[in-house]
Amino acid sequence: MHHRPATAKAGFRTRLGHYVGMDSSSTEEIVAWAHALEAYARDWDETFDKRPGYFTQEFWYLLVGCMIANWNGRPMTMSQACQAMKSGSNRTREERIKKAVDDGFLVKERAGDDGRAALVRPTEKLEALMIGHLQRTRQIVLDALTDG
Repeated sequence: MHHRPATAKAGFRTRLGHYVGMDSSSTEEIVAWAHALEAYARDWDETFDKRPGYFTQEFWYLLVGCMIANWNGRPMTMSQACQAMKSGSNRTREERIKKAVDDGFLVKERAGDDGRAALVRPTEKLEALMIGHLQRTRQIVLDALTDG
C-alpha cells in the first residue's frame, strides 16, 4: 500500500498506484511549464493559420529538420526528410512533403551529378514563419522557467 507523504501538498498516482507528490512551488513550476507547452502548440497553430492539416507532431520534425539542415549547408534528401518524421507510412510521409511543397513551405530540387537525388529545402516563407514562431515560443518558455 502506498501512502501520501505528509509533506506533499499536491500530487498524483501513477498507473501503477505510486504516489508522486509535489510541494506547492513544484506544482506552480509544473503548471507554468504546462501553460508554456500549451502556448507553444497554440502558437504553432496560429503560425500555420490554424490549418488542421499541419498538426504539430506530424510536421514539426519535417519542417524544422529541413530548415536546420539547410542552414547547416546540408539540405535533406527526400529520403532523409521522410526519415525525419516519426510517424506514418512512406506514402503518408511523402504526401506530407508534397503538401508542404504545394503550400509553399518547402521546395524540391534535383541534385547530384546525375540529377536523380531530390533535395528538400525550406522556402523563405517557411523560414520567416518558423523564425517568428521559435522566437515567440522561446520567450514563452524562458518566461515560464524564470517566473514559475
